[in-house]
Amino acid sequence: MNNFLLARGIDPRQFAALLKAFLTSDLRGLHYAKATGTQAKHVISPLFFVVGQCLTLSAIASLVLFMRVEVFFYSFVNLSLGVVVLAATVLVEFQEVVMNPHDLEILGPRPITPRTYAAARFANLLFYVVLMFLALTIQPAIVGMGLRDAGLWYGPAYLVAAFTGSVAVVCIVILALAAIGNSETLEGWKTLFAWTQIVLILVAGYGAQMMFRDKLSRLEMWGAFPPDWIQYVPTTWLARFVEQASIAPTQVTLLVGGIMLLFSAICLAITITVVARLYQTMQPLTVSVRYRPMGDARLGGLAFGMGNRVGNGPEERAGFWLCGRLLWRDGNLRMRSLLPFSMPLAVTVLGIFTQQFANPMQVKDPALTMLPILAVYLIGLGVPHMIYNLTFNDDHLAAWLLRCAPMSRPVGLGLGVCKAIMFWVITPTCLALAGVAAWVWQDPLAGLLHGALAWAFAWVMALAALWLAVPDIPFSCPPDRGGSSGPVLMTVALSCVAMNLGALHYLFAGSVWFWLAAFIVVIAVTFPLHRKAEARFEHLVGGGA
Repeated sequence: MNNFLLARGIDPRQFAALLKAFLTSDLRGLHYAKATGTQAKHVISPLFFVVGQCLTLSAIASLVLFMRVEVFFYSFVNLSLGVVVLAATVLVEFQEVVMNPHDLEILGPRPITPRTYAAARFANLLFYVVLMFLALTIQPAIVGMGLRDAGLWYGPAYLVAAFTGSVAVVCIVILALAAIGNSETLEGWKTLFAWTQIVLILVAGYGAQMMFRDKLSRLEMWGAFPPDWIQYVPTTWLARFVEQASIAPTQVTLLVGGIMLLFSAICLAITITVVARLYQTMQPLTVSVRYRPMGDARLGGLAFGMGNRVGNGPEERAGFWLCGRLLWRDGNLRMRSLLPFSMPLAVTVLGIFTQQFANPMQVKDPALTMLPILAVYLIGLGVPHMIYNLTFNDDHLAAWLLRCAPMSRPVGLGLGVCKAIMFWVITPTCLALAGVAAWVWQDPLAGLLHGALAWAFAWVMALAALWLAVPDIPFSCPPDRGGSSGPVLMTVALSCVAMNLGALHYLFAGSVWFWLAAFIVVIAVTFPLHRKAEARFEHLVGGGA
């Protein structure tokens, strides 16, 4: 190995030391810590959870589809899942595994050649990608050998197809990110994509349950007779290669497999060349700070203009600002708070792909309308859990500032938090639900009504949470391990309310009187809930001003 490295201008000792340092630091400092609840100080690093999620996802997909579909659809699903998860993984960890500009702050003054640094970084990337590739590929390759129409060449063909797809997507993501560079917008997307495995596991788990209960076998029929647009998906080409190699392999099949491996080698060579040049042009980071004094007229306000408009009074503005700032800064708080909103996302995606997302205003089949109705009320049911978790914070020791503040209207602090949640989380979610429903149903009015009802129900749940869920003023308690779900009785009570509303929704969604009565009841309920929340916060603060 030393002779091999020396022949290519790589210092073996520096290469070994750098590779060990990169592997150790990258295993502990992953972005996936935000989606796994683990930190660098924990014994089990985030990478163990990420690999476990990949194994779980591939196991669910393989075992659910086993002996229910043919080789093509089985390969298509598993190859597509592998490509999507691997692309999200490289995207999330690009700045740590592939190219970390912060390395130059330590390595810049040291006599390390760019070729040695590039070799260590690529070896680190190879370890990371191979680990994820094996976690996503081994189980589908082994389980797929037992399919009815799988021949002797299924295993090698599937490995070649998975390798080609994985190499292609990894190279595309690396080259694209290397061209874009680092940005604040990209960092926000990384946090979002860190939840890819968890969302896919939810979709696969709930999809399996729905598939087992579907007497019409819609998913199996869709896989046996796929639509025409699927022919343009790259993983379809790979799945067709696996199918041909499994059922009727020929010399052309062997030639296609060789071309795929050659294509993978070319992609790797191009990526190595491009990124190696970037390593040579990397410069140490310089931070420039620009100070801009705030005008006298803006003191006591918010930098974000909408916060000043939706916040009624200084207490609401303070709650609005604190909620947005702490959710953006604290990854653990954001993870605990936003986790319940993965449920309506999973339900919506599952309903669309299984064709069980019909318009409740026109269709009366519960098997077709249950999922869209669930999506409407699951959005609101996630709000109390979020408000409850916003009571806990790593910076809770600073809550004395809120307790000592001269608050003439203590409930305004909680209302500001609720308005921040409604503005930053619920409104985009409801707009997305309305848009997707309008597109699927081809009925903009029905989609808008369902999105508006989800928003109104979420606001009612927010006021109910201020009354029933919060144990103290926002952000004032230390993190409660194992108690992120909130009070059990409150959860059961609000779930019962949502179930009754969902039943009425199913029965009377086609009537205009249902929608009129629903919005009137929502408006009427907000007044007593507001008074209950005000009394609750007066008690928590100790009498107000």
